[in-house]
Amino acid sequence: MDTDLVLDLFRRTSGEEDTSSTSKKSSKEAAGPVNQKNLLQGLEDLPPEEEYEGMDLKSFMSSL
Repeated sequence: MDTDLVLDLFRRTSGEEDTSSTSKKSSKEAAGPVNQKNLLQGLEDLPPEEEYEGMDLKSFMSSL
């Protein structure tokens, strides 16, 4: 039994919520197991380095 299902035993849900959770589980199973290849395919590209030019690490660290 999945541990995320244990908490569902103590929660009241409506019919709509039950069908939406069932569809989420089926889509999660269709995605396949989590491995490095699937994880990397799901990541978005990093923004270009020019976007970070105006930021100063030293001033950020001093503000902490």
